[in-house]
Amino acid sequence: MSVWRFDKTRLMHQRMAMLGVVFGCLILILMGRIFYLQILQGDKYMQLAEKNRISIRLTPPARGNIYDRNGLKLAENIKTFQAVLIKEHAQDINQVLENFQKLIPLDVDEVERIQKEIKFKRAFMPIRIKDNLSFEEMSLIQLNAPDLLGIQIEEGMTRYYRFKEDSTHVVGYVSLLNEQDMEDDPENPLLDLPGYRIGRTGIEQSMDDILKGTPGIRKTEVNVYGRSVRVLEEQKPINGQDITLTIDSRLQSFATDLLKNEGASAILANVQTGEILMLVSSPAFDPNLFTAPISVKDWNQILNNEKKPLQNKAISGTYSPGSIFKPVVALAGLENKKLSENQEIFCGGRLKSGNQFFHCWKRGGHGHLNVTEALMHSCDIFFYEIAPEIGADKIIQMAQKLGFGSLTGIELRGERTGILPSEQWKQNTFKEGWRTGDTINLSIGQGYLTVTPIQILKVIAQIANGGKEISLHLIQDTSKEHPISDLGLDPYHLRLIKRGLSMVVNQKKGTAYNSRFEIDGKTMAGKTASTQVRRISLKEREEGVKSQEELPWKYRDHAMFAGFTPVNNPKYAVAVVVEHGGGGAKKAAPIASKILQEALRLEKSDAHQNRLERR
Repeated sequence: MSVWRFDKTRLMHQRMAMLGVVFGCLILILMGRIFYLQILQGDKYMQLAEKNRISIRLTPPARGNIYDRNGLKLAENIKTFQAVLIKEHAQDINQVLENFQKLIPLDVDEVERIQKEIKFKRAFMPIRIKDNLSFEEMSLIQLNAPDLLGIQIEEGMTRYYRFKEDSTHVVGYVSLLNEQDMEDDPENPLLDLPGYRIGRTGIEQSMDDILKGTPGIRKTEVNVYGRSVRVLEEQKPINGQDITLTIDSRLQSFATDLLKNEGASAILANVQTGEILMLVSSPAFDPNLFTAPISVKDWNQILNNEKKPLQNKAISGTYSPGSIFKPVVALAGLENKKLSENQEIFCGGRLKSGNQFFHCWKRGGHGHLNVTEALMHSCDIFFYEIAPEIGADKIIQMAQKLGFGSLTGIELRGERTGILPSEQWKQNTFKEGWRTGDTINLSIGQGYLTVTPIQILKVIAQIANGGKEISLHLIQDTSKEHPISDLGLDPYHLRLIKRGLSMVVNQKKGTAYNSRFEIDGKTMAGKTASTQVRRISLKEREEGVKSQEELPWKYRDHAMFAGFTPVNNPKYAVAVVVEHGGGGAKKAAPIASKILQEALRLEKSDAHQNRLERR
């Protein structure tokens, strides 16, 4: 009996010892886990715990305003309210969205965008649900807050363009981010801001880095519903810089009205400083349409317009310059001593070169002409005759010197160089050599040559200012110099060309005589051009060339004019291109004349106002 008791006691001790070891191991494991969680992983879990009650958010900077030269706001920010979703505060995201749509309907595209952002955005980053909420919509959301866990109302800003169509192609517009933006710059913190917009065109695009600013950071304590209780820490955003343009919004509006319903462009600049006072491309559109998701109807209306409102024709439209190129050829002849002031050439209406006939625009010809008279009448035969004597290389060199064939460097993206053909260019492009016929076509600005309206403006401005190279620019920046250098042209030759351009407008037989004006003794000079967009066959010439009015719109000539005022002391230069306008003298010159007159009128009015203010 005693042996049994002894065995029983020993067994109990063994079991107790085993239980002790087990409990000891459990305690060690527990203490090890506590040590791991609290000491080794303490920071991590502290942060996770903090996220349950602290919301860390980026705060958007205010985008810089854009002003015209007189201090008028062309682009500004206006306050708006938006509904955003914070995923980590929503228990059932799908149910929250369903509840939201019962109050405020969302279209299919909006729902698709939201679902994409829910998948890819971090849990604590806000997702834009609805922009530009009305007071009634905000009230509905607040009243139904318990059913909308994770939905918050935030005050934001949206872009507003006061002058609408008048400023479209200069100022440009901003729009909401798309998938491509996120792929292009995935590390950009601004991409996480709900409703964040970037510049797409114009100054908004080219100066986006300056205008957008730097976001701030805000830490707030939130309650169980995700509503902010108090701000714990805040780092203010750095707002974007304001930009002042050289543009005069009064001239912008004036020119926009003149070009309405046309496929056209017009640019005005100060020939001494290179400041662009007006840059208009028509037709335009209201840039405010793009600050919120643009409707399918509005987008299709813009996209399907045959006159291409999305294109900034002033810097990216390319055209044969036609007779506007004739002053360049004349300068090349004078500078290379292949042409003199009193040299006369006979125009009989057509010229034969090899087996090909080249015709003057005036069927019966102009008779004997010198260089200024040839410019006044825009005689083709005169330039057909002298161009081979000068040589294509010398003509091209002069065109390059004045600015054709290269970018002007204006602060807008999308500028094109056009084509300044040469023997090497033709060989590379067509595997053919240069021919005399190519030089003849080049002499009147036709053939392979294409230029942009802003290049035309630069060329006419540099002829007007006495051969000084200017840097065309849109942004007023006193810290940045815009050097003016001499092109090295003979002043007498330039005066001769300017005399011919004055005769174009101010002599009775000049092609732009009907567009002349005189304001306080100030007159205009310039050059018309009508450039063909179709080939006129020999049969049509024999039967009679159809008038522009008889042709469908897309087959009519482009109408152009480039000019300056005042003739004696030029200050303003203008270039106007009206696509399929029919004729430079009939369509483009009157528009240019009105723009120059308005510039002179505003100059006089501003000077008078300044005198009154100084008294």
